[in-house]
Amino acid sequence: MIELVNFSKSYKSIFSKEKIAADDISFTVKPDSITGLLGPNGAGKTTIIKAICSIHYPSSGNVFIYDKDGRKFDTASQTADSKHLIGYVSENPHLYRNLTVIEYLKLICEIYKTDESNLQKVIKDFSLSEVLSQKISTLSKGYSQRVSFASSLIHNPEILILDEPSSGLDPNQIIETRNIIKKLSKTKTILFSTHIMSEAENLCDEVVILQNGKLLAKGSVSEIKKQTKARTLEDAYINLTKKGDFR
Repeated sequence: MIELVNFSKSYKSIFSKEKIAADDISFTVKPDSITGLLGPNGAGKTTIIKAICSIHYPSSGNVFIYDKDGRKFDTASQTADSKHLIGYVSENPHLYRNLTVIEYLKLICEIYKTDESNLQKVIKDFSLSEVLSQKISTLSKGYSQRVSFASSLIHNPEILILDEPSSGLDPNQIIETRNIIKKLSKTKTILFSTHIMSEAENLCDEVVILQNGKLLAKGSVSEIKKQTKARTLEDAYINLTKKGDFR
């Protein structure tokens, strides 16, 4: 489970005034479910993802994650423990392009000190056998994304964070990615950001909608549509972001 409690994040620069990227945001991502993080560019999605992944820390408030046994970890003060519970797939995979696929996956295995059986499992699950000897620089976008998924799951994390996982993929690859996410949600807590409203409507148990660092709405897709008197999640999203109806 993931829990944000009054999370705020601001940035300061000697060249500009303070910028508030996230302002007093609270929500929960339930275990073994998919929650969509929605909002226009600059809404605060990446700020939240980075805080959950211990890439940066709250200016105020807290970000907690929980393991299957209910143990609670603060991502700011218990960084090492938190990172071992989380797998992260970014919009543009940051892979070592000069390594072959198998070299890269073995490196990730060593970093997490994980079992060789986990390596073989992700190779099978993501159908990577035929490209193991290829350099990552030669892979298609679809295969690069598969390698990114595989590397994020090699230590068998309980929580999976996905940042625009379908970006740049063709329609068949998008369908494949959706099927992977659905399968993983049976055993993992998943938070993913997307600009594709139909994807969120089809996949998500709950959604969180942000704008300008503020929380606009949260709840199940049906609850959000009912609140906004909208036929689709896309209509609800447009209604909320146009009005800026902060809740």
